Amino acid sequence: MGDVGDAYAGCRERIAGLTADLDAAGAAARVPTCPSWTVHDVVAHVAGVVDDALAGRLDGVATDPWTAAQVDARRDRSIAEMLAEWDAQAAGFEALLDRIGDPGRQAVADVVTHEHDIRTALGVPGSRDSDAVGIGLGFTAYWLVASAGERGVALRIEPDGADPVGPDDAAAVLAGDPFTLLRASTGRRSVDQLRELRWQGDREAALAAFTFGPFHPAPGPIAE
Repeated sequence: MGDVGDAYAGCRERIAGLTADLDAAGAAARVPTCPSWTVHDVVAHVAGVVDDALAGRLDGVATDPWTAAQVDARRDRSIAEMLAEWDAQAAGFEALLDRIGDPGRQAVADVVTHEHDIRTALGVPGSRDSDAVGIGLGFTAYWLVASAGERGVALRIEPDGADPVGPDDAAAVLAGDPFTLLRASTGRRSVDQLRELRWQGDREAALAAFTFGPFHPAPGPIAE
């Protein structure tokens, strides 16, 4: 495997470590960053993504109905059963990720986002400087910049210690550590929290760009 597959595998292993021994209350814990889901539901989704991808069930990929079907199909399975399913299919899936370009990085962005959703729900922060965070941000930052461009705003993202994304002469520049920028770009911060980030230039014009694809700002503040 290459860097993308390795990053995905790292997230999978950390999620297993966080969830394998949860009791019923832990499995049923609500996830503040995915308020309609429990920790059990998040594990169902990440396992379901791999199953659907390998089976070619990609119609409606990343939409609410697509992810809801994954959760519904596994509602009666234990977390241990879902982790076993995920693990059994992981080698074939992870081996593909470096070869398929953006979809591989998208898979990492999804799984690392949900790793930290689970961490937030369980109150177990960690691994905020993982390779997956950097790869995930590389994917989401590109689409955030594109979302701003569609709204007539030139936006530049400047992660600490990593290459910037966006034009040099951008009207709005957002800088910060990669973990914070990843969470901000995947709907894990409220509009007020977005305003408090490290901005230069026309911050207000850029805020609408945070609604793109399946993402939109959180309805209230997220504490992580």
